[in-house]
Amino acid sequence: MFRNVILALALGTLPAPLPAQQWNQQAYYIAWIGPEDMRNSRGQPVTSLGGVIQQDRANFHRFGLRHPQDEGDPVFADQATRARIPQMVAAGGNDRGSLAAMARSGRPFGVGVFVCGNGNTPSVIYLHGFGEDHSGCF
Repeated sequence: MFRNVILALALGTLPAPLPAQQWNQQAYYIAWIGPEDMRNSRGQPVTSLGGVIQQDRANFHRFGLRHPQDEGDPVFADQATRARIPQMVAAGGNDRGSLAAMARSGRPFGVGVFVCGNGNTPSVIYLHGFGEDHSGCF
């Protein structure tokens, strides 16, 4: 019994774990990925899924090139945050499948974009095609 008391006292002196930052959905928007989103600002082809999503947001926020289906977002007006889009798309496991194949082939497509992260920092993007169901960040 004395041993259990000592163990309880020893464990009681350990620091409490820090609370985890809350995983949340920071934005959701839909976008049409068209031919202008598949070329960078120098006119060179962009063929990765993350690259075309990044170019779409640059076209939307910086260059004012918008398709009727494009919606705004509260996250990617900042160039430094847009620069992280390819890594966030890869972190979401989106770089394989039909959307990635369409980006590689240059075929236009519609996409729903869930921007997820901890606290206020976006870290993952999950994508779904028009007409597909997705649970978002959860």
